[in-house]
Amino acid sequence: MAGHSHWAQIKHKKALLDKKRSQLMGKLINAILVAAKTDPNPETNPKLRSAIEKAKEFGVSQETIERNIKKAQGIIDKTVIEEIVLEAYAPNGIALLIKCATDNKNRTIGEVKRILNKYEGKLAEPGSVLWLFEEKGILVINKSDFKEELLEKLAHYLQDFETQEDRVILYTSIENLFKTKFALEKENIHVLSTEIQFVPKSYVNIENKETEERIKKLIDELLESDDVYEVYTNTK
Repeated sequence: MAGHSHWAQIKHKKALLDKKRSQLMGKLINAILVAAKTDPNPETNPKLRSAIEKAKEFGVSQETIERNIKKAQGIIDKTVIEEIVLEAYAPNGIALLIKCATDNKNRTIGEVKRILNKYEGKLAEPGSVLWLFEEKGILVINKSDFKEELLEKLAHYLQDFETQEDRVILYTSIENLFKTKFALEKENIHVLSTEIQFVPKSYVNIENKETEERIKKLIDELLESDDVYEVYTNTK
């Protein structure tokens, strides 16, 4: 019986992992769908190019990527997927930006409201949270590759940088994201990741551990929703 119980637990864990992977694939494809609506060419659409690169990192095939770009343009499927960015407040007035890709706006908003209410959060008026963030290009490189002369070479592109334990995060405008990546690769510097994200203009510290854990659970549950593919907050 113990063996049977152990096997049941393994199957349950595998099912959860399979579900997580399926959800991740769905979110990566949704990012491509919303980015490709305005411009299907990744050479002229940095958001689409970033979404494609991220999808490839996680094993999404070129065929799947091309099919979903056509889908976004309405060539092979008339289902309309739209991006909505919901603004919200978590407990303690912590700001949240919730990016969704959906074929049913009312369903998605209802689901997000339900999750927010569960954790004493609430949707905010349009514009009341968005101004707290800036959309930027972000590149991550190894700290060992970061040299003083690199700043001079990238001066035309970089807005800011941040050093962490073994990584350096470089911030650019969206337009300069892939120009910066190309310049780094020209210097034989490996770029670990390239993304477009909302970055807070300033950060809020949470002193209360219980509140911090509650906000973390709120964000985790939002990301569990199939329609939500990114959540940003102004906490460290």
